[in-house]
Amino acid sequence: MIKEYMMGWDNAMIRLIAADLDDTLLDADSDLTPHTLTALRAAMATGCGVALSSGRMLEAMLPFARRIGVNAPMLLYNGAMLYDHNAESTLWAARIPWKTALGIARLTERMGLYIQLYPGKGYYCSEVTAHTAAYARQIHVEATPVHMPMSAWLERNRADMQKMLIIDTPEGADVAQAALREAFGTGASFLKSKAHYVEIAPLGVDKGRSLARLAELLGLSADEVMAFGDGQNDVPMLQYARFGYAMANACPQALACTAHVAPPNTDDGVARVIEEHLARGQIGPMRAGKHQ
Repeated sequence: MIKEYMMGWDNAMIRLIAADLDDTLLDADSDLTPHTLTALRAAMATGCGVALSSGRMLEAMLPFARRIGVNAPMLLYNGAMLYDHNAESTLWAARIPWKTALGIARLTERMGLYIQLYPGKGYYCSEVTAHTAAYARQIHVEATPVHMPMSAWLERNRADMQKMLIIDTPEGADVAQAALREAFGTGASFLKSKAHYVEIAPLGVDKGRSLARLAELLGLSADEVMAFGDGQNDVPMLQYARFGYAMANACPQALACTAHVAPPNTDDGVARVIEEHLARGQIGPMRAGKHQ
Protein backbone atom coordinates (compact mmCIF):
# COMPACT_ATOMS: atom_id res chain seq x y z
CA MET A 1 0.00 0.00 0.00
CA ILE A 2 2.72 2.46 0.96
CA LYS A 3 5.04 1.96 -2.01
CA GLU A 4 2.17 2.55 -4.45
CA TYR A 5 2.01 6.17 -3.34
CA MET A 6 5.74 6.94 -3.25
CA MET A 7 6.31 7.19 -7.01
CA GLY A 8 7.88 10.49 -8.06
CA TRP A 9 9.34 11.23 -4.63
CA ASP A 10 12.85 9.92 -5.27
CA ASN A 11 14.50 13.35 -4.98
CA ALA A 12 12.34 14.63 -2.13
CA MET A 13 13.67 15.27 1.38
CA ILE A 14 11.42 15.32 4.44
CA ARG A 15 12.68 17.60 7.21
CA LEU A 16 9.58 17.91 9.42
CA ILE A 17 7.00 15.26 10.39
CA ALA A 18 3.73 16.38 12.00
CA ALA A 19 1.36 13.77 13.41
CA ASP A 20 -2.09 13.92 14.94
CA LEU A 21 -2.44 11.89 18.13
CA ASP A 22 -5.83 10.18 18.56
CA ASP A 23 -6.60 7.51 15.95
CA THR A 24 -3.38 8.42 14.12
CA LEU A 25 -0.17 8.17 16.13
CA LEU A 26 -1.79 6.46 19.12
CA ASP A 27 -3.14 2.92 19.15
CA ALA A 28 -6.61 1.68 20.11
CA ASP A 29 -5.72 2.19 23.78
CA SER A 30 -4.69 5.84 23.16
CA ASP A 31 -1.05 4.94 23.75
CA LEU A 32 2.25 4.82 21.88
CA THR A 33 3.52 1.42 20.79
CA PRO A 34 7.23 0.50 20.97
CA HIS A 35 7.22 0.23 17.16
CA THR A 36 5.98 3.80 16.78
CA LEU A 37 8.43 5.15 19.34
CA THR A 38 11.33 3.45 17.57
CA ALA A 39 10.34 4.86 14.17
CA LEU A 40 9.90 8.41 15.47
CA ARG A 41 13.26 8.32 17.23
CA ALA A 42 14.93 6.93 14.11
CA ALA A 43 13.55 9.88 12.14
CA MET A 44 14.80 12.34 14.75
CA ALA A 45 18.22 10.65 14.72
CA THR A 46 18.64 11.98 11.17
CA GLY A 47 17.99 15.50 12.46
CA CYS A 48 14.44 15.57 11.15
CA GLY A 49 11.91 17.48 13.22
CA VAL A 50 8.96 15.68 14.80
CA ALA A 51 5.94 17.75 15.86
CA LEU A 52 2.72 16.63 17.52
CA SER A 53 -0.46 18.19 16.13
CA SER A 54 -3.69 17.70 18.04
CA GLY A 55 -6.93 19.20 19.28
CA ARG A 56 -5.69 18.31 22.75
CA MET A 57 -4.56 20.83 25.34
CA LEU A 58 -1.01 21.10 26.62
CA GLU A 59 -1.51 18.96 29.72
CA ALA A 60 -2.74 16.06 27.56
CA MET A 61 0.10 16.36 25.03
CA LEU A 62 3.14 16.84 27.25
CA PRO A 63 3.36 13.20 28.41
CA PHE A 64 3.64 12.01 24.80
CA ALA A 65 6.04 14.80 23.83
CA ARG A 66 8.32 13.82 26.71
CA ARG A 67 8.15 10.09 26.01
CA ILE A 68 8.99 10.61 22.37
CA GLY A 69 11.48 13.38 23.04
CA VAL A 70 10.02 15.49 20.23
CA ASN A 71 12.45 18.07 18.91
CA ALA A 72 10.03 20.53 17.25
CA PRO A 73 7.27 22.75 18.67
CA MET A 74 3.76 21.31 19.02
CA LEU A 75 0.44 22.36 17.49
CA LEU A 76 -2.20 22.43 20.24
CA TYR A 77 -5.94 23.16 20.26
CA ASN A 78 -6.33 22.31 16.55
CA GLY A 79 -3.60 24.78 15.67
CA ALA A 80 -4.70 27.62 17.94
CA MET A 81 -1.34 27.48 19.74
CA LEU A 82 2.26 26.73 18.79
CA TYR A 83 4.18 25.67 21.87
CA ASP A 84 7.85 24.76 22.33
CA HIS A 85 7.82 22.30 25.21
CA ASN A 86 11.62 22.15 25.35
CA ALA A 87 11.83 25.91 25.95
CA GLU A 88 8.49 25.97 27.82
CA SER A 89 7.34 28.89 25.70
CA THR A 90 4.33 29.78 23.56
CA LEU A 91 5.45 30.83 20.09
CA TRP A 92 2.03 31.90 18.83
CA ALA A 93 -1.60 31.65 19.93
CA ALA A 94 -5.10 32.71 18.87
CA ARG A 95 -8.30 32.73 20.95
CA ILE A 96 -12.06 32.72 20.51
CA PRO A 97 -13.31 36.11 21.80
CA TRP A 98 -15.40 35.66 24.92
CA LYS A 99 -18.49 37.26 23.37
CA THR A 100 -18.38 34.73 20.53
CA ALA A 101 -17.77 31.92 23.01
CA LEU A 102 -20.72 33.15 25.08
CA GLY A 103 -23.03 33.10 22.06
CA ILE A 104 -21.89 29.60 21.13
CA ALA A 105 -22.42 28.37 24.70
CA ARG A 106 -25.93 29.83 24.80
CA LEU A 107 -26.90 28.16 21.50
CA THR A 108 -25.53 24.78 22.57
CA GLU A 109 -27.50 25.02 25.80
CA ARG A 110 -30.71 25.78 23.91
CA MET A 111 -29.99 22.72 21.75
CA GLY A 112 -29.38 20.54 24.82
CA LEU A 113 -25.75 19.82 23.87
CA TYR A 114 -22.82 18.99 26.12
CA ILE A 115 -19.90 21.43 25.75
CA GLN A 116 -16.42 21.78 27.30
CA LEU A 117 -14.40 25.00 27.46
CA TYR A 118 -10.63 25.43 27.28
CA PRO A 119 -9.39 28.82 28.54
CA GLY A 120 -5.70 27.92 28.17
CA LYS A 121 -5.08 25.73 31.20
CA GLY A 122 -7.28 22.76 32.00
CA TYR A 123 -10.83 22.35 30.72
CA TYR A 124 -14.22 23.05 32.23
CA CYS A 125 -17.71 21.59 32.04
CA SER A 126 -21.02 22.39 33.68
CA GLU A 127 -21.32 18.99 35.37
CA VAL A 128 -19.43 15.71 35.00
CA THR A 129 -21.40 13.44 32.67
CA ALA A 130 -20.74 10.21 30.82
CA HIS A 131 -19.24 12.34 28.04
CA THR A 132 -16.86 13.97 30.51
CA ALA A 133 -15.81 10.67 32.01
CA ALA A 134 -15.14 9.03 28.64
CA TYR A 135 -13.09 12.02 27.48
CA ALA A 136 -11.07 12.12 30.72
CA ARG A 137 -10.28 8.41 30.43
CA GLN A 138 -8.92 9.00 26.95
CA ILE A 139 -6.66 11.97 27.74
CA HIS A 140 -5.88 11.15 31.41
CA VAL A 141 -6.76 14.67 32.55
CA GLU A 142 -9.84 15.38 34.67
CA ALA A 143 -12.28 18.20 33.92
CA THR A 144 -13.21 20.96 36.34
CA PRO A 145 -17.01 21.10 36.81
CA VAL A 146 -18.35 24.59 37.50
CA HIS A 147 -21.87 23.55 38.59
CA MET A 148 -23.58 26.16 36.46
CA PRO A 149 -24.36 26.55 32.76
CA MET A 150 -21.21 27.28 30.78
CA SER A 151 -22.83 30.48 29.49
CA ALA A 152 -23.20 31.67 33.09
CA TRP A 153 -19.57 30.80 33.78
CA LEU A 154 -18.51 32.79 30.73
CA GLU A 155 -20.63 35.76 31.77
CA ARG A 156 -18.91 35.69 35.15
CA ASN A 157 -15.35 35.18 33.88
CA ARG A 158 -15.39 37.03 30.51
CA ALA A 159 -12.55 34.79 29.35
CA ASP A 160 -11.42 34.24 25.77
CA MET A 161 -11.16 30.55 24.83
CA GLN A 162 -8.38 28.54 23.21
CA LYS A 163 -11.05 26.10 22.03
CA MET A 164 -14.48 24.68 22.80
CA LEU A 165 -15.63 21.10 22.28
CA ILE A 166 -19.09 19.61 21.78
CA ILE A 167 -19.55 15.88 22.44
CA ASP A 168 -22.73 14.16 21.29
CA THR A 169 -23.83 11.26 19.12
CA PRO A 170 -22.46 11.31 15.54
CA GLU A 171 -25.88 12.42 14.31
CA GLY A 172 -26.16 15.07 17.00
CA ALA A 173 -22.66 16.33 16.21
CA ASP A 174 -23.62 16.73 12.54
CA VAL A 175 -26.68 18.77 13.50
CA ALA A 176 -24.66 20.88 15.93
CA GLN A 177 -21.91 21.55 13.40
CA ALA A 178 -24.40 22.74 10.77
CA ALA A 179 -26.30 24.95 13.23
CA LEU A 180 -23.14 26.52 14.63
CA ARG A 181 -21.71 27.22 11.19
CA GLU A 182 -24.92 28.95 10.20
CA ALA A 183 -25.04 31.06 13.35
CA PHE A 184 -21.33 31.75 13.96
CA GLY A 185 -19.57 31.01 10.66
CA THR A 186 -17.92 34.42 10.69
CA GLY A 187 -16.83 34.13 14.32
CA ALA A 188 -15.23 30.72 14.75
CA SER A 189 -14.28 27.52 12.92
CA PHE A 190 -16.18 24.25 13.39
CA LEU A 191 -14.58 20.92 12.41
CA LYS A 192 -15.02 17.35 13.59
CA SER A 193 -12.06 15.43 15.01
CA LYS A 194 -14.16 12.34 15.71
CA ALA A 195 -17.63 11.39 14.52
CA HIS A 196 -19.09 12.61 17.81
CA TYR A 197 -16.78 15.61 18.47
CA VAL A 198 -17.25 19.13 17.11
CA GLU A 199 -14.04 21.10 17.65
CA ILE A 200 -14.54 24.88 17.87
CA ALA A 201 -11.45 26.96 17.08
CA PRO A 202 -10.75 30.67 16.55
CA LEU A 203 -11.82 31.95 13.14
CA GLY A 204 -9.19 31.34 10.48
CA VAL A 205 -7.31 28.83 12.61
CA ASP A 206 -6.67 25.26 11.51
CA LYS A 207 -3.87 22.72 11.62
CA GLY A 208 -2.79 23.47 8.06
CA ARG A 209 -2.21 27.18 8.65
CA SER A 210 -0.43 26.52 11.90
CA LEU A 211 1.77 23.85 10.34
CA ALA A 212 2.68 26.35 7.61
CA ARG A 213 3.53 28.88 10.32
CA LEU A 214 5.75 26.32 12.09
CA ALA A 215 7.47 25.36 8.84
CA GLU A 216 8.22 29.02 8.18
CA LEU A 217 9.71 29.39 11.66
CA LEU A 218 11.95 26.43 10.90
CA GLY A 219 12.92 27.75 7.47
CA LEU A 220 11.12 24.94 5.62
CA SER A 221 8.70 24.72 2.70
CA ALA A 222 5.60 22.55 2.34
CA ASP A 223 7.61 20.28 0.03
CA GLU A 224 9.75 19.28 3.03
CA VAL A 225 6.86 18.45 5.35
CA MET A 226 5.12 15.14 6.08
CA ALA A 227 1.82 15.02 7.95
CA PHE A 228 -0.46 12.28 9.27
CA GLY A 229 -4.11 12.55 10.32
CA ASP A 230 -7.53 10.93 10.38
CA GLY A 231 -10.18 13.59 11.06
CA GLN A 232 -11.94 16.52 9.41
CA ASN A 233 -9.74 18.81 11.47
CA ASP A 234 -6.65 17.18 9.91
CA VAL A 235 -7.68 17.90 6.30
CA PRO A 236 -6.01 21.36 6.06
CA MET A 237 -2.77 19.87 7.42
CA LEU A 238 -2.83 16.95 4.98
CA GLN A 239 -3.51 19.33 2.10
CA TYR A 240 -0.66 21.64 3.12
CA ALA A 241 2.08 19.02 3.42
CA ARG A 242 3.55 17.55 0.24
CA PHE A 243 3.62 14.22 2.04
CA GLY A 244 0.11 14.28 3.51
CA TYR A 245 -0.99 10.83 4.68
CA ALA A 246 -4.54 9.99 5.72
CA MET A 247 -4.75 6.92 7.90
CA ALA A 248 -6.63 3.96 6.45
CA ASN A 249 -9.08 4.37 9.35
CA ALA A 250 -9.61 8.08 8.57
CA CYS A 251 -12.94 9.81 7.98
CA PRO A 252 -14.16 10.16 4.37
CA GLN A 253 -13.11 13.82 4.16
CA ALA A 254 -9.52 13.03 5.14
CA LEU A 255 -9.30 10.08 2.75
CA ALA A 256 -10.68 12.19 -0.09
CA CYS A 257 -8.23 15.09 0.39
CA THR A 258 -5.04 13.15 -0.43
CA ALA A 259 -3.91 10.26 -2.60
CA HIS A 260 -1.56 9.04 0.12
CA VAL A 261 -2.88 6.49 2.61
CA ALA A 262 -1.04 4.99 5.59
CA PRO A 263 -1.98 1.70 7.24
CA PRO A 264 -4.40 2.12 10.16
CA ASN A 265 -3.31 3.43 13.53
CA THR A 266 -3.93 -0.02 14.99
CA ASP A 267 -1.21 -1.37 12.66
CA ASP A 268 1.46 1.25 13.48
CA GLY A 269 0.64 3.03 10.23
CA VAL A 270 2.71 6.14 10.96
CA ALA A 271 5.74 4.04 11.88
CA ARG A 272 5.48 1.95 8.72
CA VAL A 273 5.36 4.99 6.43
CA ILE A 274 8.29 6.64 8.21
CA GLU A 275 10.33 3.44 7.91
CA GLU A 276 9.68 3.30 4.15
CA HIS A 277 10.92 6.86 3.70
CA LEU A 278 13.91 6.26 5.95
CA ALA A 279 14.86 3.23 3.86
CA ARG A 280 14.79 5.46 0.77
CA GLY A 281 17.00 8.07 2.44
CA GLN A 282 14.23 10.67 2.17
CA ILE A 283 14.22 11.85 5.79
CA GLY A 284 16.89 14.33 6.82
CA PRO A 285 17.81 17.22 9.10
CA MET A 286 15.93 20.47 9.59
CA ARG A 287 17.78 23.40 8.15
CA ALA A 288 18.64 26.22 10.54
CA GLY A 289 15.75 28.68 10.64
CA LYS A 290 14.45 31.53 12.74
CA HIS A 291 13.45 29.20 15.56
CA GLN A 292 16.78 27.45 15.97
